Amino acid sequence: MTPPPASATTTPSALSRCGRLLASLALILSAFAPAQDTASIPQPTPQTIEDALHQMSDSAGVIFVGEVIAIRNLPGENGASGVVEVDFRVDQAVRGPAAGATYTLREWAGLWAGGEPRYRTGQRLLILLDAPGPSGITSPVGGMAGAIPIRATTPAAQAASASTATSPLIADLRWVGTRLQRSTLPDPTPLAAAASSSPTQPSTSAADASVAAQQAPVSVVVGMLSSWQPPQATQP
Repeated sequence: MTPPPASATTTPSALSRCGRLLASLALILSAFAPAQDTASIPQPTPQTIEDALHQMSDSAGVIFVGEVIAIRNLPGENGASGVVEVDFRVDQAVRGPAAGATYTLREWAGLWAGGEPRYRTGQRLLILLDAPGPSGITSPVGGMAGAIPIRATTPAAQAASASTATSPLIADLRWVGTRLQRSTLPDPTPLAAAASSSPTQPSTSAADASVAAQQAPVSVVVGMLSSWQPPQATQP
């Protein structure tokens, strides 16, 4: 009887070699597989203003305090939507541009539909922006929650603090507060403590107290943002 050709017989050693080859191939492919996109993972609803700011900071590619110094509307070509350019003088740098530089925010003009300006010349803001895309287009993190207004304290508060120190600028965090999970529990974070101790005008109603709880000195907010580093991308 003629024995079968050698190629038609699979020996245990051949199966072992094949298994090792497949394992090696899987290891090589896994090395070149893209890292998991953590940005696509749903984030838990923040419980406090500090939690919300921390989440926004993790998502932001650019963070600074600045003043709007110019606004330009650039029409699109061939019926395409245009771009609005907003120039900021950077007063305090956190992530991205340097202090003293001019940063140009490029937004899709469709965001300005309705005739209501999103920014005004002379306006001071704490800005948290998504990382600009290839064309340089970006916008604030979480909509306008990432464009935090900065204002002076009220005349009454300035008078009350005049004997001790210059009244600090205040970051209005009410839009950030809309991202919170509604709760009757007090905010136990350092940011809440700073807000409650800031020299704002005394509250006369529950609504005033709610507003006062969602504002804090700019120096405190910037200090927190500066201390938070964005999550590092997973290395293969």
